[in-house]
Amino acid sequence: MDFIGQRIYSNGNNFYLQIPKFCPQCGAVNNPATNILSHQNVKTSDKDELIMSASHYCNACNKAHFTIQVESSKNSYLAKTVYPETQPSLLPEEIHELSPRFVKIYGDSEAAEQRGATELAGTGYRSALEILIKDYALKYIETDKEQVAKLSLSSAIEKYFSGDPFNAAEVVRILGNDYTHWVQQYDFNLSQLKAYLDIFVGYIKMQVMLKDPIVSKRKN
Repeated sequence: MDFIGQRIYSNGNNFYLQIPKFCPQCGAVNNPATNILSHQNVKTSDKDELIMSASHYCNACNKAHFTIQVESSKNSYLAKTVYPETQPSLLPEEIHELSPRFVKIYGDSEAAEQRGATELAGTGYRSALEILIKDYALKYIETDKEQVAKLSLSSAIEKYFSGDPFNAAEVVRILGNDYTHWVQQYDFNLSQLKAYLDIFVGYIKMQVMLKDPIVSKRKN
């Protein structure tokens, strides 16, 4: 996890703390409102150390993350523990607006991946793909929600994205099946599945931007 410095003023003192560069809750660049929760001397095996615990409220998602800091020099601290420990990716705003549930499942899957639960993460990324495809289809292609709901992931990809010469969604589906089904057919890393999912996320972002441009076509 990458860190940046933050100066705060508390009880008549200026402190320099380390905070995560990106919010562990949402992945946004971190500029939180920080509060010191405790500040005390703690005796370790060979010396006394000043230990500080702090809460950090993210301005982007309004959720808190927490650090435990150890003094390295006068009023300057280094973060030793961060909670939550995960570091989520910052997904495009267009994806947040189109499919909030995809963003939630993607984030949960990424947290599982970062904790080493690759089987769970692989299944989660595949589920996230289906949510994103169907949310996109319902908003831009299909008017009948029941029609979208009854499609399998394979059928949805074939129906809505079969014209793409390079179909990243189909790669994610096939690789994701290896985590979902009993029999595994391919030798690959989870990072490869995620790379193709990120390609597809970028493709959907592009399609949303083209379908909802920020300027209107002028009529002469």
